[in-house]
Amino acid sequence: MRGVYGSHEPFSLFDSPLSLGGLLAATGLLIWMALAAWGGLAAGEAGFRLREAWDLPTYFYVGLPIMALAVGAAAFFRPERPWRWALWLVVGHQLGVMVVGLGMQSGLSLMILIIVLAVLLAAGLAIPAMIGATVARKLAPRAY
Repeated sequence: MRGVYGSHEPFSLFDSPLSLGGLLAATGLLIWMALAAWGGLAAGEAGFRLREAWDLPTYFYVGLPIMALAVGAAAFFRPERPWRWALWLVVGHQLGVMVVGLGMQSGLSLMILIIVLAVLLAAGLAIPAMIGATVARKLAPRAY
């Protein structure tokens, strides 16, 4: 089953699963890095210091909803195998977790936490992906 929109539509970027997956990975990385930097600026301490993004309430009120919307939109435009969009986003997100963790001099000691977070986040983001794919399938014209 092809995506909801053809390549002649303005959403031609979504025709390639690899480009859409890269966009989702970049979204996850950007959200984590931006919130980690914001947390470092908002800490009020002397100088800039990176923080984990999940230490901020903004991560839960803004970051996670943006990630859920991105995964749901990707699954709407490419409804086949919607679980993969959650995995793409989590790969970028976890790359951000590792980069910030290394920047905070914690080394790879957070590896177990990174793996647990990846599994939980991918399972949670699979729900909006399934919803987006279901909506796309309901709205798609049927061939009888």
